[in-house]
This record gives sequence, structure tokens and C-alpha cells, in this order.
Amino acid sequence: MAIHIDNVESSSIRQVDKTEFYEQLEWGDLIFCCGQERISKGIETITRSPFSHVLMAWLPDGATQWLTLESTFHRGVHVGKLSDYVDGYDGDLVMTRRQVLTAAEKMSTLNVGLGVLEDAYDWQQELSITAHRLIHALPIERPQKEFYCSGLQYFMSLATPYPLRRPEANYPTPEDLWMDPTVIPICALPNPRECRKAAGDEAQVA
Repeated sequence: MAIHIDNVESSSIRQVDKTEFYEQLEWGDLIFCCGQERISKGIETITRSPFSHVLMAWLPDGATQWLTLESTFHRGVHVGKLSDYVDGYDGDLVMTRRQVLTAAEKMSTLNVGLGVLEDAYDWQQELSITAHRLIHALPIERPQKEFYCSGLQYFMSLATPYPLRRPEANYPTPEDLWMDPTVIPICALPNPRECRKAAGDEAQVA
């Protein structure tokens, strides 16, 4: 079971390099991201969490490249490449696993997500949720088949007997999903962009 952490570096989550990160990865794992962009930092500050984004990793039959199913500000619900994160994301990545789910249940979540591909990223709802946490009298925008990152993962989990944590009457934040009792941290990949930069600096010195 995941517990609240202030940051990845000071947590007890085992830190690995890129090679071991891929070796540990399993189909359907949820990857939590610690973003550095302004909107990411805003989410992290308001939710008192290091996490601003969450995605699902999956590998199609016969494929060798890991993919993501996620919702982002610029692209909405889409399929992406996990290597975009592992090779150069500007922030820490934490791999988690919901061992309670069967292979068939994980496939059900994937099919739900693929069914809403290209739905818009609901930034208005995300902002209203974060604002509501500060001032409870403010209204929450209700989802209208539009999803932000953790809202999408929650919606997908409704296809299983074990829906992800939803503490309020709205879709959850990344921190809410992180605190779900079925979410198990596996390992962390420290900021890939910073690691790559440091490796380049060492090569120049050598």
C-alpha cells in the first residue's frame, strides 16, 4: 500500500536506473510523474504531493516498445511512447502496480481508455477541483466525457471490481490515486533529464 511522501528522493522507494526500470515494468502498471512545468507545480503545491501526472503503461501483443495510455493538457486522451518519459522526462517517475487486478481486468481498463481516445483534457475540471480544495464553497465542474490524467485512470478503473480511490464527489487527483490501498510502489527512476545531463557532464570531464 502506498503512503504519502513529500518527495521521491527522501522516500523509501527503491531507486533504479533506466535498464532496471524496464526490467521491473509489467503490463498495466501506473506511472506517477513529478512534473516541473508551472501547471504541474501548481497541482503538486495545492494537493501537497510530489505527483502531478499519472499514466498507464502497456505493451501490445507482439510489440517491443512500451506505450502509455494517458491524458495530457496538449493532446487529451491518447496513446504515447513510454520512452518519452524514461529517456528524458524532467522529473522523477515512480512505477506502481495494482496486484489485485487480473490480466482480464487490466485489459478491460485498457479497452475503456481506448474507447475515449482524443477526448479533450479537462483542464477546467482539474482547476476547479484544486480550487475547491482551497475554498470548499467554490463549485466543482462535473466531468462531461472529458478527462484529465488521474480522472482518466479512475474512469478506466470502473471497469473492474476495484475502482480507484475517489475521496470526494469529483474525479480524484494523482495524490488520491497514489493513496489507494491497492496501489503498490515498485521502484523510482530519478529525473531522467537530470541524469542524462549529469552523464553528459561526466563525459565532458573525462
